[in-house]
Amino acid sequence: MNTPNFFILGAAKAGTTTLYDILKQHPQVFLSYDKEPMFFSRDDYYQKGADWYSKIYFPKSKDFYVRGEATPHYLYWAEKVSNRIRNVYKDKSIKFIIILRDPIQRAYSWYWNMIADGKEELSFVDALKNEEYRIKSNWDKLKYYGSMQYGYFRGGCYTEQIQYFLDDFPKTNFLFLLQEDLIQDQKSASKTIFNFLGIDADTILPPIKSNPASMPRNRVLQKIIKNRSRWKNALKPYIPTAYLFKFKALLLGLNKQRFYYPSMDLEARNHLKEKYSLQTHRLSEIIERDLSQWSK
Repeated sequence: MNTPNFFILGAAKAGTTTLYDILKQHPQVFLSYDKEPMFFSRDDYYQKGADWYSKIYFPKSKDFYVRGEATPHYLYWAEKVSNRIRNVYKDKSIKFIIILRDPIQRAYSWYWNMIADGKEELSFVDALKNEEYRIKSNWDKLKYYGSMQYGYFRGGCYTEQIQYFLDDFPKTNFLFLLQEDLIQDQKSASKTIFNFLGIDADTILPPIKSNPASMPRNRVLQKIIKNRSRWKNALKPYIPTAYLFKFKALLLGLNKQRFYYPSMDLEARNHLKEKYSLQTHRLSEIIERDLSQWSK
């Protein structure tokens, strides 16, 4: 069974797509055709079993030294995901890459991602005020599908999320990065990643910047492409999953246009800064990085 031997766990909107695209260029690495299989975070997928996961996302990968995927939902749903990964990987040799971003900026970026997907209508301030109530009210559905909807503040609670994984796996299995590492010196960051994974660190790759903020050109088309439907389910038995995914990604890309979102509301910034202050201090100790530049 060809399953991953490393995961990019998240965080969402922190650079996971850029990491995925960098590693996808490396000749010694096999990555799932879908960046985010969500196998360990979605209950309906996990129930299909590891053999299904291997067959669908990692076919023809046996000759690659390193195999991986990048699902940000895994960090967000760490409490259940870490335990599930541990159950599949009994020897605990699996490696993890976690890339983090200033949680305030991450929350705002995720808000606009939800706006783009047609899953948010409130202002950012109101979305934060109603976050806890909305999550509690929809908890069973959100947990079942491993959804990060409404999780603006929750998505940046890195300390408790990481701790779940550290309780199940040795800290030496983890590489912690900051979004700034990719922005300031992508070449050096890439070499650090390659060394961590045990692959040729001298491989020269072109610089990448992936997944900039965007909005759909047509919101109706966006919903049709992204939402589940009967006709999509009817096609699945007859068309390979990889082809369906590539076609979906093509349509989404064609329907995308660059977007520069407005400055964050000062009330929202101050609210988040206060809520994250203690977490950021503890996180700095865990990952052994200076985070004083965050949210100055």
